[in-house]
Amino acid sequence: MKKRVWLVILSLAAAGVLAAAAGMAEGTGGEPSAAPPAPAPVKPLRFIGSFDAPPFSYKEAGRKVGFEVEIAEAIGRVLGRPVVWVERPFNIPALASDINAGRADAVLAAMTITEERKEYFLFTIPYYRTSLAVATYRDVDWDHRAFTEGLSRAVRAGVLRRTTGEGWARKNLQATVETYDSPQRLARSLNDREVEMILVDEPILRWELAKRHYKFNIVERDLDREDYALAVSRSRPELAEELNRALRKLEADGTYAEIHRKWYDATGKLPVIGK
Repeated sequence: MKKRVWLVILSLAAAGVLAAAAGMAEGTGGEPSAAPPAPAPVKPLRFIGSFDAPPFSYKEAGRKVGFEVEIAEAIGRVLGRPVVWVERPFNIPALASDINAGRADAVLAAMTITEERKEYFLFTIPYYRTSLAVATYRDVDWDHRAFTEGLSRAVRAGVLRRTTGEGWARKNLQATVETYDSPQRLARSLNDREVEMILVDEPILRWELAKRHYKFNIVERDLDREDYALAVSRSRPELAEELNRALRKLEADGTYAEIHRKWYDATGKLPVIGK
């Protein structure tokens, strides 16, 4: 009886060994027993843009184009991530809400670094340097001294709403400040003589003058140095540093200079990144 029991046990053990060997052979030489796990999809970089500020970002024949669009695409290539644009109007609290809620990763929309905006965002190193400029009609006998003294309430000054230009005008001028939602509308307000002067970032102003053939003169420039940077959530310093590394690589390998040359006639002189 005991001998028969041991024979049964030995038979079962041998069967188990053979089954295991067959399984190993199938896994190595035949069809795989299970498909390997699929690689995790690459997360896109979601940039917020306003697309109403040429030459930085705007639409042409339905396509998103501009200096910042090409910078974004170059950053995406460096980081190996596709770029997705989230279109939003330029409104600082609303943009901060989008970033903090995870609806986008970074703002890339000609945003000037300011102390006030640092309360909303963490900024990367600068990728563009500019300043404010003033334009008026060609037939105006511009009075620089009156401008430095703040002008009078009788003078109407056009600016872009919720921008550093609006802030500068309200701080430094006694003129009546009129606000507009886009550079195109701002330039048209001067052309239609709704205002006597307009104040905006010089590259945007120069673009409007070149493309629209308005008969304006730039009468004041270099009013306030401004650095543009990408803005991310204050809770994501690792993303800011990742973007910084990408910007430095674009500078080092010549990509940044190549994009600059393409837009140079419209944008003017660029800074060295991060300086």
